[in-house]
Amino acid sequence: MSLTGEHKFTKESGAALVFGIGYFGLFLWMVYAYATHRIKLKSRYSLLFFHITIRVASQACGVAFGILGFDNTDVFLAYLILGAEGYFTLVLCGYRFLISWHQHNLPSKESFLEPRETNKKNTRRKVLILIFFWPAAIFFYWRNFMVWMHTFLILANIAIVVGGSYLAGADYTQPDLPDTKNRLMVSKITRTTGQSVFLACNFILLFSIVKTIMMDRKEVKSRGPGRNHPTLILLLVTWFPLMVRGIFGVLQSAVWGMSYYNPDNYNSSGFTDKFIAIEYVLGVMPEWLSAALLLCTYATSKGDPSSAMNDPSVEKNREVDSAESA
Repeated sequence: MSLTGEHKFTKESGAALVFGIGYFGLFLWMVYAYATHRIKLKSRYSLLFFHITIRVASQACGVAFGILGFDNTDVFLAYLILGAEGYFTLVLCGYRFLISWHQHNLPSKESFLEPRETNKKNTRRKVLILIFFWPAAIFFYWRNFMVWMHTFLILANIAIVVGGSYLAGADYTQPDLPDTKNRLMVSKITRTTGQSVFLACNFILLFSIVKTIMMDRKEVKSRGPGRNHPTLILLLVTWFPLMVRGIFGVLQSAVWGMSYYNPDNYNSSGFTDKFIAIEYVLGVMPEWLSAALLLCTYATSKGDPSSAMNDPSVEKNREVDSAESA
């Protein structure tokens, strides 16, 4: 890989710009929704907004790298780091949106994924424990599924970042060197493990969505037999591009031919055309589709009941449940 010194608008920068515009469109809509109070800052949408912001920055770095090539390696490193963090937040979004649906639509207003904290003092204590005692927080809240999920996802994310960073000093022009072989092996193990955890979390998300759909058909009768809430359908559809992205992450970590660190995937100006196609079709596009589909749940959840535990409908449902169990 050589430095040409010529800065041109390449296919890579073009692909990055297309998805950058797509993400920026989602970003502008969310800013408008916040400004007009259509969505609240303290809601599930803020995590999605964080993801979209990261991806806008990542695509901007992709455009810059496509133009500058290896004349500025810092831009390339920023592109890799921001891309990894984007997928991490998107997996969490899937869970947060499902939990929010539980709290608004299930008769109990409770989620089987995460118990509600009705006491503000307990909520503050939980936040402090998670900040200062993570990952030991699982011993305080071992019955809370999402505490386990957050812990596994964070550890997986750390493994991916560490594995990628460990390759920074390797000499890829001499792959037979003992140091290079060792770095490649350690990185492959840590990054594949991290991506596999993400993939496993996606399968658990699918199980949770399907379970919720079955609960919805049984417990919510107002829509008629066999009909499900449209938000659940959107979440189920969202799972498929998330799964494509997850499988691609595992393959990119385990298969050297698909790795960012393989010199064969670069030319004098940056990525090869083949690598650009693979990266954007299997990596970037599924993430954008998932983010767009999650944002569409704004329209399908407009008429959802309140999530307040003291809502009259909740008390009514509890009375009915008590009468049926008596």
